[in-house]
Amino acid sequence: MKMQILAIGLLVLAAYVGGILARKLHIGEVVGQILGGIFVGPHFLEIVHRVLEHYSGLKGMSFLKPVYTFFNTSFHAYAEIFESFHFFVFLLLGLVAFSLGEELHIDRLKLVGIKASIICILQALLTWVMISMGFWLAFDFDIIHSMLIGSIGIATAPALTFILMSRLNIEGRLKNILANIVVLDDIIEVIFFSVFLGIAVAMKRGVELSLLSLGGHVLEELIMALLVGAGVFGILKLTVKKRLPTDDRDASKESFLSTILSEHPTPSVEMLLIMIGVVAIGIATAIHFNLPFLITAVVAGFLISNFHSHAIFDSLRIGNVMPIFNLLFFAIIGASVQIEGFSSDSLVFVMGYLGLRLAGKLIGNWAGCKITGQDPKITACLPRLMLPQAGMAAVEVILVATMLKGYGGEEIFNTIIPALVLFEVGGAYISEKTLLKWKSWTTGERESLATKTRRPDDYSLYELIGSRVTEVIADSSRGVISEMAKVLKAEGIISEEGIVTQRVFEREKLASTGAGDGVAFPHCKVSGLKKVVVVCGLLERPVDWNSLDRRPVDFVFLLVSPAEYPDQHLMALRAISVALRKSGLRDGLRDALKSKTTEAFLREELS
Repeated sequence: MKMQILAIGLLVLAAYVGGILARKLHIGEVVGQILGGIFVGPHFLEIVHRVLEHYSGLKGMSFLKPVYTFFNTSFHAYAEIFESFHFFVFLLLGLVAFSLGEELHIDRLKLVGIKASIICILQALLTWVMISMGFWLAFDFDIIHSMLIGSIGIATAPALTFILMSRLNIEGRLKNILANIVVLDDIIEVIFFSVFLGIAVAMKRGVELSLLSLGGHVLEELIMALLVGAGVFGILKLTVKKRLPTDDRDASKESFLSTILSEHPTPSVEMLLIMIGVVAIGIATAIHFNLPFLITAVVAGFLISNFHSHAIFDSLRIGNVMPIFNLLFFAIIGASVQIEGFSSDSLVFVMGYLGLRLAGKLIGNWAGCKITGQDPKITACLPRLMLPQAGMAAVEVILVATMLKGYGGEEIFNTIIPALVLFEVGGAYISEKTLLKWKSWTTGERESLATKTRRPDDYSLYELIGSRVTEVIADSSRGVISEMAKVLKAEGIISEEGIVTQRVFEREKLASTGAGDGVAFPHCKVSGLKKVVVVCGLLERPVDWNSLDRRPVDFVFLLVSPAEYPDQHLMALRAISVALRKSGLRDGLRDALKSKTTEAFLREELS
């Protein structure tokens, strides 16, 4: 037990310190966390042990006696403990795959567009083919192992790129098309990886597979994985109620079991725990029957997104919890790096993976941009922004090393992990240079000026609201928000009311958005929007909003802004504040609403 406590303590501290140092050196926090895990992992310490054994004179030094005692009595147990941590990687990867379901909502998929889909599919297939054929023909890897390595090469991790975009205030078409491609890229990669890993595991077990039986075997496993995913969805649907907190129901009428086993889809640690528990059971079931558990998780997420509550996924972004999971994950990956297994052959494989993936991503994205007729600037920049790779690929590599141990898994691990570090460091450098060039190209263009130099008070209320002015008859703040959310759903801006209402309700719990003088500004951020939208609600009867001046509210502005562009929220608030200074706005809007001329009123009076 003491060794388990020591191992987890060293792992957390080393990854945390490594992440901080790497961030200061501008090489990426993920790289630092992996390196921190390497330095406390058993494979690096084994090298330290060999060095100490080589220099026998060191044994006489008193301050090194605890080190020798550790290696002689406890090191084997220490190494086994790190090996036992691998279950966590399976669990986290399952949660990541489950979270992809958020991007698989049918309405969101429609927004991706055919052009982004063509670019993504072309670059993914080309990357997969080039890496697979290269490792099979040039490096004499087994064909299934080669295809498995190729599937991992598809994955892209653009977190650093999006951070750089935010820092450089780059918005617009380039950012939108990159985000759309990355989502599809991850989905394609998970499907390919799951299929070929399943085949490799079957072959490891000695299953003889002809081409015909191979197709039947894969189809059978996919169907079983789909059924398990549907089971996970069923449990979550029963456990997590879709009803909104606005539903005033008598709790006494609910059964004891119903009360204990149900949770609203409100972002919370409780909701996160339910998801972890149910998804973990689904993953364990899939692994037990040798099924592609990533497909199970993706299917469960897809069903939740489309047939239950989209708000469930918000709990996966709880800031105080998920960073701990991510840190542990990358630390375990680092601790698993078999440094002693590196050789000249490994270096050749690493360089081969680097070159083949680099060529596949650059050529595939360039060709996709050309075929779809993208702007020349996007054609020049987009391929270089698809190079960083960590995240999903890193999880999958350690998964391969665990499930194919003794059957080529270690060789795949030692090939890809060093390449991931190089892609993350080199990709960050290339991305920054590319984005700086993009910024220099677009400076002075109309789109750039609109997003960077336009003052908030240049925006009119008409631009923000348009025709979204509605009379509200609800008699509570929650009812008001629900009615106004329906306006957004009716216009197709959101797919379901809960996407907005749940987030606004949570914000109101923290602090009232009643600004005084009878006005309230409930707000939230939603992924996938391109610009901030506002609904103006004119209340039939004033409603208590817990405002600072204790005055009830009869004038409400519901602001829904893009999660990717947080500055737009403040810009909209300032624009509304400027408009509210004009006398006669409230009476004028009420009169215009009765005569159904609100758009004309806003355009003429406030544009």
